[in-house]
Amino acid sequence: MSRSVLATWATAFAFIIILIAGWLHAKATIETQLREHVLAMAQLAAERTALTFDGVGETLLSIGDNIRPGDIDQTRNLAPDRRQALQALLAQARARNPSLASVALTSASGRLLASSPDHYDASAPGEHMNDLQASQSEKQAMPIISAAFQNPSTHVWNVRMTHRIGSGINGTTGAVLVANVALDEGFTKFFQHYPFAERDVIALHDALDRPLTVFPIQSASVVERIQEPSAGTAMAAESADIVHYSASATDNSTHLVATRKLPRYPFYVAYGKDIDSWLVQWRQEQFLLALAAIVALTVTAAIAAGIQRRLGLTGQLQRVRGDLEDSNNALRTALASAELLAARDQLTGLWNRRTFDQQLESAIARATRRRDTFSLLLLDIDHFKNVNDYYGHVTGDDVLTRFGEVLHERLRQNDVAARWGGEEFVVLADGANLENTRMLAEQMREAIAATSFSPVPRVTVSIGVAEYRPGESGDDLLKRADKALYGAKRNGRNRVIAADGIQPSQRRLA
Repeated sequence: MSRSVLATWATAFAFIIILIAGWLHAKATIETQLREHVLAMAQLAAERTALTFDGVGETLLSIGDNIRPGDIDQTRNLAPDRRQALQALLAQARARNPSLASVALTSASGRLLASSPDHYDASAPGEHMNDLQASQSEKQAMPIISAAFQNPSTHVWNVRMTHRIGSGINGTTGAVLVANVALDEGFTKFFQHYPFAERDVIALHDALDRPLTVFPIQSASVVERIQEPSAGTAMAAESADIVHYSASATDNSTHLVATRKLPRYPFYVAYGKDIDSWLVQWRQEQFLLALAAIVALTVTAAIAAGIQRRLGLTGQLQRVRGDLEDSNNALRTALASAELLAARDQLTGLWNRRTFDQQLESAIARATRRRDTFSLLLLDIDHFKNVNDYYGHVTGDDVLTRFGEVLHERLRQNDVAARWGGEEFVVLADGANLENTRMLAEQMREAIAATSFSPVPRVTVSIGVAEYRPGESGDDLLKRADKALYGAKRNGRNRVIAADGIQPSQRRLA
C-alpha cells in the first residue's frame, strides 16, 4: 500500500474522529442550553405570576387604607349612602386591576357588606375566621392567600386573597376584604405575546399538583399527559433546579420540563419544551455522521446546521434573560410602591397612623439616648360633621385634602405630620419645647382660619399641645395631648391649649 493511500486513510480517520468529537460537543452544548432555557422560562413565569399576586395585594392594601375606622365600627348598621360609596370604591379598585375577578367587603363574621361585581364565595363556614386568626398570629402586613377553587359559573380557576382591616386601639378585626383572583388573566397576559415553539406548554399548579391554568389553552391535554414531579417536591424547591424529561405514551411526544416555586406563594409553574423536533434532527445527524466519511459536504452541512441551532438558542436565552431582568426591576419597583402606599394616607398624602406610631417610638428612643426633647400637637377640625352633612362627603374630602396641604406648609424641616383618623391630625415637633410648640400651634391655627375652603364659609381647628417627659410612653404622651385638645374644644374651639398648666390662647379670628 502506497504512502499516499495510507495518508488518505489516516486523513479520513482523523477527519471522522474530529467530526465525532465536534458532534458530541454540539450535542452536549445544545442539551445544556435547552436546560438553561427551560429553567429561565420557569423562573420568568414564576416571577411574573408572583408579581400579579403582589399587585392584587397592593390593591387590597390601598382599599383598606381608604376605609375609615368609623365605617368599620358601624358595619352592623351600614347606611345606604356609605354602602354605595364602598361599592364604588371596590368597583374602582377592580377596574384598576384586571386580575381581580371580584372583590367583597365582609364583616368579621363573614356577612357581606359590599361587593363588585357579584362575589362568589367558595369558602367553607368558618374558613374566613381561620384566615383571620392566621393573619393575626403571624402579624402579616400583606393579605394572605388561600387554596385555589374553580368558579362553577365560569369554570375558571380562582385564588382567594383575604385582608383583615383592624378597628380600635387594640387592633381587633373590624372587617375583611376578600378578593377572587382570576388566574387565567394574570398568567396568560404576558405569555400570549411571547413566541412559543409549537407544542411548548407552560402551566400553573397548586400544592395539590392540579394544573390551574395552561398556556396555550389548547395544550391542557398535554399537561395532563406529561409526567410532573410530585407536589411536595415542587413546593419544597426554592430554586428552579427540578428538570426532567417527560414522554407521553398517547402521542409519543417528549418534553423537557422545569418547575419553579413562586416566591411567597404556595404555587409552582411547570414549563415543558417540546424536543421532538430536536430528537428527530438528532437522529438525522446520526445518519449524516455515518455518511460523513464518504460525503464530506453532507457532514459540513450537518455541522453548520448544528451551529445555527446553537446560535438561535443562545439568542433566545439572552432574550429570556433580558425579560427576567425586566421582571426583577418591575418587582423591585412594585415592592417600593407597596411600601409607600402602606405608609401614606391616600387622601391627604400625609403619613398614616401606623407610620406615625413608628416615628413616635423612634423619637422617644432618640430623646432618651440624646437627652433631647420634642412635643406633640393633636389637631381636630371644628364641627367637621356639619361639613359632611350639609356639603357632602366629596366636599368633606376636599376640606381634609386642603387642610393637609396647609398643615404641611407650616411644618419645619424635621417635623412629622400624619392623619390620625377622620378629621384628627397629629404633628411631632422635633426638638421643640412646650412654649415653642404652642407658638407653632398658634401659627397653624391662624393659618387654617385664614385659608379659604370654598364652598365651606370658614374652617377652624382646635389644638392640644404636650411636651415629652423623660421615661414617658407614647400612649401617655398622646393621652396628655388629647386631654389638652379636649380642653380646647370644651372652651369654645378654635384655640390652642397646652398641657401641664400653660394657659390657653384666647386669640380668636374675627
